[in-house]
Formats: sequence, structure tokens, C-alpha cells
Amino acid sequence: MNTVRATGGLLLSVCIALNAHALETQERKQSSDEGASQEPEYENVAAAARDTAERWVDSSHRFATDRTMALTRWVDSFFGDMDGDAEIAESRLRLKVTTDWDERLGTETRISVGGKVNLPRLADRVDLVFRGDDPDELVAGDEDDPSQSQVGLQVLLDESAGGNHRTDFTVGLSSTGPKPGVKYRYKTLWGPNTSFRFSQRAQYDFDDGAFATTKLDIDYALSKRSLIRSQNRLLYGEKSDGAEWSSNIGVVRQWAVENGFERAAYLYAGVKGNTEPDSYRENYQVGLRLRAQAIREFLFFELEPTLNQRIDAPGLPRETAWAVEARIEFLLFD
Repeated sequence: MNTVRATGGLLLSVCIALNAHALETQERKQSSDEGASQEPEYENVAAAARDTAERWVDSSHRFATDRTMALTRWVDSFFGDMDGDAEIAESRLRLKVTTDWDERLGTETRISVGGKVNLPRLADRVDLVFRGDDPDELVAGDEDDPSQSQVGLQVLLDESAGGNHRTDFTVGLSSTGPKPGVKYRYKTLWGPNTSFRFSQRAQYDFDDGAFATTKLDIDYALSKRSLIRSQNRLLYGEKSDGAEWSSNIGVVRQWAVENGFERAAYLYAGVKGNTEPDSYRENYQVGLRLRAQAIREFLFFELEPTLNQRIDAPGLPRETAWAVEARIEFLLFD
């Protein structure tokens, strides 16, 4: 009897152990199946998160680059950059009345016209360009640039689809005859906040030979209303001794717009000089250019005080002089 009971207990223990093992095996299989089914779902979620992050980064990059280019174009347009005016699709003329007071040189008043006019039936390719007496850049430096004429024709030869590359044929008009030339411009972005522009201009004068100007501009956007601008220029001629150069750096700040009128300030420092026959720095300059649109949309007022340290010729002492320019500008055909 004891043997039967022992045998029955042993069989019952074996059955319980087998059932427990089977149940554990089934649970492990179910857990493995659930883990396998959850793994693709986790990978899908992770991939979606990566795609969202990449789209956000791309969107932020595009926003920053678009803002940088828009700010650069606004500064060129607002301050009257000649190269910018010459490349827009529509006609634009700027009539300027300028009074210049210099502590050493006295007072001078002049009237100038800058910009371009699209010629009828040739508006897509040919423009009549007025350079005016103000420089292409924000700071004075190339008013006497012989590689550019005050009045001339501009013929668009080639422009890339994105507008990064552009080549123009130019014909300067003067009392001494036509001055044929060519201009090449390249612009691009270095990162989301930095824009780069390079231009090379050449013109031939039948009396004085060939002249060329190289310009390099770099803008760095600090915010949606301000940027740092660096401008560098080199002028050299076939019959001239050496080269003339200028370099400056400054900060442009757009003021709050009031009644739809725009305002801006440009604080800068620069230097210009010559390489031969004697290499020397002609002038060190610090200035502030204030420009405001007022009364009418086409009317602009400017005030530009500067502090200069000039040297008239190598070996002479450097002299300090204050200068102030006041301008009234009428924007036409914009």
C-alpha cells in the first residue's frame, strides 16, 4: 500500500513538473513573438523621429540661408548699391543731391544720377546704366575708378539658372569715345549665415589702355535686422604704376520701420592705399552712415560723418580731418 502511494505521488510530481515546463516554454515563445513584433515597430518610430529631425534641420537651414540672402539684398537695395541696381529686372534710377564738407578741402555740392533704364524691346538683355558719382560699395573708395564709365550700355551675355554666375558686356560712353568692357559676378552662400560675392570688371580706354577692378564682399548675418559686411577692392591699370586698394568692415543695423518707412545705420572702419611707386596707406577712416526714408516712399535722407587720417604723399605727415556728407535722394522708376 505504501508502495502504491509512493508511486502515485511520484507520477503526480512528474506530471506537475512536465506541465510547468510546458507552460514556461509557451510563455517564453509568446514573449519572444511579442518582442519580435515590437522590434519593427520600435525601428519605425526611430526612423520617423530621425526623418522629422532631418526635415527640421533642413527647414531651419533653408530659413537661415533665405534670411541671409534677403538681408543682403535689402542692404544693397536700401543703400543704393550700383551692382545690385544694375542686375534687377526693372528700371531704377536714383537722383542724388550731395553736399560734402571737409575740414581740409572745404565744401562741395554735386548732383548725380545712378541706376539703370531698360531699353524698349530689349529689356531682357540690354540696359542703359548710369553709375552716378557714388561708389558701388557702402564706403567711398572708387569714385575715380577708370574701369567704370559714368554712362554706358550693359548687355547680359550669360546668367546661370540660380543666378550665382552672371556675365555682362559693357560699353562705356564718354567724350573720348566708346570704352568696351566685360564684367563677371559670382555669388554664393558659405553656411546659413554667410554670403560671398566676387566680381571682376575690365574696361579698355583707347587713350589710357586697359583697367580692371576686383571686388570681394562678405556678409555675415547677425540677426534678421543686422549684418557684418567686409568689402575689399583692388584697381590696376595697364599704364599705371602699381595698384590702388581699399578695405573696410562695418555693421549694418536696420531700425524699426515707422509708418512703412525704412531706416538703417552703418558703422564702419576702413583703409585705402597704393602699392607703387611707393607703397603707403593713403587714408584711415571711421564713419557712420545714417539713412532714412521719410515723407514719401521715393524720398531718402542721409547724413555721413567721418574721421579721416590722410597722407597726401609718401614722406609727408599724416593729418586728421573731419568730413560730413549730407544727401537727398529721389528714387525713380522703382
